[in-house]
Amino acid sequence: MLAIATSIDAMAVGVSFAFLKASILSSSLIIGAITCVICFGGVYLGNRCGCVFKKKAEIAGGVVLMLIGFKILAEHSGFTTVVLNLFK
Repeated sequence: MLAIATSIDAMAVGVSFAFLKASILSSSLIIGAITCVICFGGVYLGNRCGCVFKKKAEIAGGVVLMLIGFKILAEHSGFTTVVLNLFK
């Protein structure tokens, strides 16, 4: 599913570039450069803060993953609709 979503996203960007008559080369270079800077910044901060917050970061990451899983479970089980209907 992720591959399909990525392909649809890439197609939408390509069609948008065609409609806007944007330069694909310069846009790709800008997107690539920003992505590179953000990735290197994340790795740098992770290395610097990893020693200090190692255990707490692992716990926080686990909690976030569990919350995402519960959200997906609630959406697919219809529980979200029931909760939203309570607040109407």
